[in-house]
Amino acid sequence: MKQQEHNLQVGCINWFRLQYPKYIIYAIPNGGQRNAIVAAKMKAEGVLSGTPDLCIPVAKGGYHALYIELKVGKNKPTNNQISVMEKLQNEGYKCEVCYSFDEFQKIVAEYMRT
Repeated sequence: MKQQEHNLQVGCINWFRLQYPKYIIYAIPNGGQRNAIVAAKMKAEGVLSGTPDLCIPVAKGGYHALYIELKVGKNKPTNNQISVMEKLQNEGYKCEVCYSFDEFQKIVAEYMRT
């Protein structure tokens, strides 16, 4: 994970845990550089390329949970990420892409209010 995205994700996690201490948020470790052995082990254990970065497993507004893909700058979701998010949405999960801390706060606050 590039440093800017890392910093954004850390800030989002910390804010959420302070704002909503009775709820869970967790990261899904799909990115980053790994050696071939570790990558093969993770794939065998079920790591799925394209899964969004974060999950808030709280049922709100008719959804089972909120998944968030974090992007920085001009980065866009990959076709694989779009495909996974569509599959999640088809099963009743809300999926969003956030490009900033402010956008993350807004999306989460709206989701948690429903």
